[in-house]
Amino acid sequence: MKKTLFFLSIIGLFSSCMRVFVDNDYRYSTHFKQYQTYAFVDCERDTNVICEDVQQAIQYQMRARGYEFNAQKPNVFVNFTIYYDPLKYKGYDQPSLVNWVSTEDDNYKYQPVKYALGSGTLMISIIEAETSEIVWRGYATGIFNKASSKQNYFKSIVRNIFDQYPLLATDEKPQSFRENSRY
Repeated sequence: MKKTLFFLSIIGLFSSCMRVFVDNDYRYSTHFKQYQTYAFVDCERDTNVICEDVQQAIQYQMRARGYEFNAQKPNVFVNFTIYYDPLKYKGYDQPSLVNWVSTEDDNYKYQPVKYALGSGTLMISIIEAETSEIVWRGYATGIFNKASSKQNYFKSIVRNIFDQYPLLATDEKPQSFRENSRY
């Protein structure tokens, strides 16, 4: 019995160190099906390898969804920020993006949720170029843990965030990218 309890406590401790919370929010009035092109928001980058990994992973995920990079005339801008300290964030309890896009039901209401996000949060925003409004935001918190030193770890985090954005630029049907993803 003691061995079983010890084993279960070790598994619990290990899984708590590896747990990353991933969620997303989006704007109901967005016409996601109209977006075809993207560019990155110019921002200060530290010389950290993490930032390069994140940007490359985002580029891969956008290409996989059929978005074309166009710095001159994008439909949307993509921005990402890494928060090293804990932060308070107001998100929303919403139906999955796939469900909303398939119905575009005007009866959905925003249900605010207050989060106390822990240390190490990656937040990715898709911003409509015409209005400069954020139309989708995906985030993962708890990204710095024992696994964060592994190769392709941050690419995996970006993939997990983009799993919440299953829309394609060239097709109206959502797709699962997990099976075909290198990252």
